Amino acid sequence: MDMRCRWLAVLSSLIPLMLAGLPCASGGASPTAQPGDSPVSSAATPAAGRSPEQQAVLDHEQVVRNQLNDTTDGDARFALLDGLSSDYFRVGMVADSMRVREEIVNDSRIPAGRRSLTASYLAGGYAVSNDYAHSERLLERAKALARDATPAELETLPREPSYAYFGAEAELDRRHRSRHDLALLKRRESEALAWRNLNDPALSVRRHQAAVNELLDNSPELIREMVQTNHRTEALSYANEIRWDVDNRSDMKLSPTQRAEVDLGRAIALSSNDDYDGALAAINATIDGLRRANVAPYSGIFAEALRQRLMIALALGRIGDYQADADGFEYAASINPVVAHTLPASERDSLILAARGRWKDAQTRIAAAMAGDLRNYGPDSPFYKYKAAMQMLYRLEDPATQVSESEIASYVKPLVSSQDDWGDSGTRGAYDEDGALALSMSRAMNEGGEGQVLAFQIAELFHMNATQGAMVDGAARLAASTPGLRALIEQEQSLRYERNTAHVALARATNRLEQSQKDDKNQLQQNLASKDVEQEEKAIKAVNGKLASLRQQIDSQFPLYRQLVSPDIPTPDALGKVLHEGEVYVDFYAGRDASYAFVVRPGGAFRAVRLAATRAALTKQVVALRAGFDAGVPPQHPGDLAGFNLGAAASLYQALIAPVQDDIRGASTVYIGTSGVLASIPFDVLATSSASSLADARWWIGTATPVRIPSASALALARSHPATRASEPLIAFADPGFDGRETGAVSVPAGNVAARAFPVDTGAPAFDYHRVAPLPETTAEARSIAGALGASDQSVIRGMRASRSEVMKRDLSNDRVVLFATHGIVAGEVPGWRKAGLALAYEGSGLPDSILTADDIVTLRLNADWVVLSACNTGLVTGTAGDAISELSRAFFAAGARSMLVTQWAVESRSATEITTGVFRIYADNPSLSKAEALARTERDMASGKDGELYRHPYFWGAYVLTGDAAR
Repeated sequence: MDMRCRWLAVLSSLIPLMLAGLPCASGGASPTAQPGDSPVSSAATPAAGRSPEQQAVLDHEQVVRNQLNDTTDGDARFALLDGLSSDYFRVGMVADSMRVREEIVNDSRIPAGRRSLTASYLAGGYAVSNDYAHSERLLERAKALARDATPAELETLPREPSYAYFGAEAELDRRHRSRHDLALLKRRESEALAWRNLNDPALSVRRHQAAVNELLDNSPELIREMVQTNHRTEALSYANEIRWDVDNRSDMKLSPTQRAEVDLGRAIALSSNDDYDGALAAINATIDGLRRANVAPYSGIFAEALRQRLMIALALGRIGDYQADADGFEYAASINPVVAHTLPASERDSLILAARGRWKDAQTRIAAAMAGDLRNYGPDSPFYKYKAAMQMLYRLEDPATQVSESEIASYVKPLVSSQDDWGDSGTRGAYDEDGALALSMSRAMNEGGEGQVLAFQIAELFHMNATQGAMVDGAARLAASTPGLRALIEQEQSLRYERNTAHVALARATNRLEQSQKDDKNQLQQNLASKDVEQEEKAIKAVNGKLASLRQQIDSQFPLYRQLVSPDIPTPDALGKVLHEGEVYVDFYAGRDASYAFVVRPGGAFRAVRLAATRAALTKQVVALRAGFDAGVPPQHPGDLAGFNLGAAASLYQALIAPVQDDIRGASTVYIGTSGVLASIPFDVLATSSASSLADARWWIGTATPVRIPSASALALARSHPATRASEPLIAFADPGFDGRETGAVSVPAGNVAARAFPVDTGAPAFDYHRVAPLPETTAEARSIAGALGASDQSVIRGMRASRSEVMKRDLSNDRVVLFATHGIVAGEVPGWRKAGLALAYEGSGLPDSILTADDIVTLRLNADWVVLSACNTGLVTGTAGDAISELSRAFFAAGARSMLVTQWAVESRSATEITTGVFRIYADNPSLSKAEALARTERDMASGKDGELYRHPYFWGAYVLTGDAAR
């Protein structure tokens, strides 16, 4: 048995002592005993009730004791006790199994590393059993023993002790403290340690392989924690990165089972990014790989893969096609006690019943699991949230159930923050929440006006979730650097801990009451137990009241923090109040079976439209439209299409804009909120009709200016900043020293037209920051903009001074325009990088300390009318891999910016200078013009041939997108 399976066995052996459930293999189950769940037998079984197998193990213990008396060798003693503990677990005598493992921890003759591993496994087990005091004591013991492990012993261990206690700490954080954010930090620490060990040439091959094992075995759990803390974009980026590593790194030798685990992690990440078709392909690869590896169908990992496929099938509305998986899941639980206690039986049964079409029974069973989670953790727990999504899917997919708009609202509203309700967007239900929301949206569209408003808010929630992880990270950074806010957040965390403790006490009191009723205890004992339950319920109510009051105080004193961690999702009426005449807001959502457009006009007039195009069809058109732009090869002569697809430009207009043309007619500025693959669309280059050449093209930009916005709430936030005018016209960061050296400024080159390319060597295991392509011509661009704004050359910071640390330490609140003329990086674009950011001067480590990320940006002090990202790919969005433009935009808006001008592909230098300089020249010369109109005029001039026939091509002018408040 490998150590991963052994840990599961150890943890499972502890669970029946108090509760039936285990998160480790499932990564999301709560340890909640539910009505009808049956704990396995324990060592408390009377002698008369013992089976022959149990009695045989008891008898064998005396043999082991005799052997121990004659054994001083530590490894031999460990082998004897380890075997005895496993034997006790095998026959269901879990208390004795635990007792023997504690003996291992306390045996000073056994090497410290072995004892540390065992202490960590026990600490994790006690965490899931809610015996937190014991868990914490063992965890401290594990850490102390780990420090005593010698380098020689580390060469003999199947796992580094540090890896194990990080995992135990993660379980303790998320279960005892309900702090999934802290659990994620521990998982990341374990991952970082494993990478350091793998890349340390001084360590042995064995230690390197142990690091590889940790990275691969830990990847599904790390991905799960990312998802449950709403870092879903990062989760998918990490899943893709791990897959790239195992396919390309010769030092990452993995077993077939580990490859299956990599696919399992990717399935979880895709499920949580509203891509269930991709998730199904990934989980199919997992199961096929396990079968090829001859993994037992009742093993923990096989059962977990079956469970994930049932979850994915449920979200797809196809769970009935996977009854064989349900049968296999049920069989595994009947054979393997680890599987039996990995999930509450009520949750497992509900999936099995749903696969068999017994929807009402499935709802009853999942309701029991939800009740336990609500009692133990409260409604903000991701454990509760994913089960609530399962219940909603059961109801929506049951052909005998008619789900009303109010019932859909009762599910959706807790996930949608409002001005009066602080929802916890820092957690989410992994696996099936997106599926429940998408199906809820579809049904709500048929429920009249109120239902369609609800559908609009669901679409907004999808867009918010795409970038929420970065906002939560930024909020934490903001709190850490703001003393008054930090004190309030510490109080809030203390109250959350108090509430979590109260939930644990309520769970215990409820269990005692149920047990007294079940055992027919006398009425006095039942009354006492009932009073305990009432007392704990009052305690939870009291702390909830304190928490609500404190959050109101935080919202009042630090509204930005609240908008980062729990942003409002406005109704159309509320959004209509911030829209100006001549503006309209359109929300697009692309779904598997149908897509939607939601239009809001000034004053709150609202219309919802179901679009004919599906996500798959739209994806094909988006890929076709972007292909020429993403190739990074500009046209070299007039009339050269250079891969630009005029048909795709027209078909996307017909699919998305034409159905709402009457609703947006008369609006000169069209704010567009979307996410996923639709966020990749350069809306400026859409054509209103088919054309055979650029000369014949009729661009949508000719009649309206599309303006991107991460969400409706982001527009409201951008317009909430005081309109005080900064006194300085510009600060610019250009031509950063990527190689760590200063260079002379270079003007815009003449000759061949070339794009600013970002070097990504997909065959290299690591990214060399020194190889980032320099951008000397951006100095000339920045100085040209400075001239248009009347700013001095000193406002342009370049070379080694154009660094992340320089940006972070500056007070930028007195600059009307803040320019970054540099490369942008999107999540997953380079190995080892999972955030959107801006590449600045090399500061010693490359990616970790030289990239300005969204959580950095949140902490800046801005009062900018414009933030300009004249760079490569700062607006690029690659489907569900990451909404970079939205992530950076939300961060800049939070920091105080009102609008942004960003690029969507590798811009060419001369056109970049002409566009950016032209925008600011027109804007400065025409005080009545809005930002949207200034950009539109500049783009229209270039498209009409004002800068030469070559530059009529949309490659040159269509890269720019305005986002945020596009008014003056």
